Amino acid sequence: MWIARPAVEKDASALFALAQRATPHVHTLPRTRERIDDAVSRCAEALARSVDMPGDERYQMVLERPDGTLAGAASISATAGAAGAYFSYRNDVIHHVSRDLGISNNVHVLTLSSDLTAHSQLSGFLVDAPGEDAWAGPLLSRSRLMLAAADRRRFADEFFVCLAGQTRADHSSPFWDAIGRKFFNMDYLSAERVVQGARNGTLFVELMPHYPVYVSLLPDEAREVIGQLHPAATYPFDILSAEGFEAERYVDIFDGGPVLEAHASRLQTLATARTLTAGLDAGNQPAETCLVASTGPLATFRCTIASGVVELDRGRISLAARTLESLRVSPGDAVIVAAA
Repeated sequence: MWIARPAVEKDASALFALAQRATPHVHTLPRTRERIDDAVSRCAEALARSVDMPGDERYQMVLERPDGTLAGAASISATAGAAGAYFSYRNDVIHHVSRDLGISNNVHVLTLSSDLTAHSQLSGFLVDAPGEDAWAGPLLSRSRLMLAAADRRRFADEFFVCLAGQTRADHSSPFWDAIGRKFFNMDYLSAERVVQGARNGTLFVELMPHYPVYVSLLPDEAREVIGQLHPAATYPFDILSAEGFEAERYVDIFDGGPVLEAHASRLQTLATARTLTAGLDAGNQPAETCLVASTGPLATFRCTIASGVVELDRGRISLAARTLESLRVSPGDAVIVAAA
């Protein structure tokens, strides 16, 4: 069975190989061996830590094929901007009025904002399993929220994810060239590598303009890509939209791509997650497809999508023997179950 789980030290080489095949648009995916090793060790430290409220923990998840090889990676941070602030552009409207001239205008502006600081952030999503299993991508993406369901104290009530925006064929960004490049004096991909997906507060306080950016003053090419999704991000966008995320007020400060947000109560995984007792399915009752994860120490967390007989009135789910084995749970153990 396909399994999503936290990364461990032995996964580092496979993660590095995955990262080398990723497109440049997965900005928040660790690329170098050093950063991958750091992500794995940070994940292990976070899982071992006793947590009463979300802090600087970052959890690196991997997607494992039935043969044990890795097919994907994704991460979730307990709080964005834990080391300072997380910046994005907020879409605002300024109302200009001249009573003498009888003119009234609503003007679209982008305001540098740290509103998303302390929200939990999903990032670094990569699936390298085209056509192998339709559930592979949703399993990997949603496993991060199942991890949150396993211990809600570790994560915020608000979640967001920043998706790649439109770029040119040479991977340059019209949005970045119109704004950020003038202050950073470096191209789009170089700036992304410097910041490493963190949208770090210090860099932007020091270098970016703090006043609203009037959208009408930007070049047409830059205006047209604001809030627009890069084709490479369509797949994660579809998964996240089905989960309950929506693009609302914010766009990315680098490429103008959409920022999707949701309160925990609007997310399908967290809204439907229940702790049930696992039993062995005798195969004589109608089953339904569910997202199922183990409980217990988070370091041993495992998640899959499987068929099970759910009896909410009895607090029970009956699962096939191979599902129990894949999750490394036994009949009578508690599992977390969410609607597929």
